[in-house]
Amino acid sequence: MDMHFRTGPVLVCLALFSLLALASCKSPILKPEEAVAWNKELENKTYRAQIDIFPEFANQADKNHPLFKRGELLRIRIESSPDWVKIRARAAGAERENTPGQVILYLFRDDVDTDSGNGRQIVEERLNQMLSPAG
Repeated sequence: MDMHFRTGPVLVCLALFSLLALASCKSPILKPEEAVAWNKELENKTYRAQIDIFPEFANQADKNHPLFKRGELLRIRIESSPDWVKIRARAAGAERENTPGQVILYLFRDDVDTDSGNGRQIVEERLNQMLSPAG
């Protein structure tokens, strides 16, 4: 039997399996280029905390100590990977190089529907519950 006849069906099956595996994967919340562009937009923007902002994963000892208090002016930065998006905030007067910021929002890909490609909208909706543009 010719070798092409044996490997042909195997290659077709492998190709179909690969396509099915890719189709079943969820999209990232933000594509890397979206996060970079968004951070560029955020460089000179300042936000005001609408509420006291507590750590996302606070233990009992932390629950009474907010990271940022209502009315505080903040700057934010997006960090992302294919599996999560973090939003870090720092006091508006703090230098970014010296202050990495505190995580105020942490979203996992499995927690949101990313198939519709509206990751930024989802993140913005959550941020709008905590922050508002400052002047």
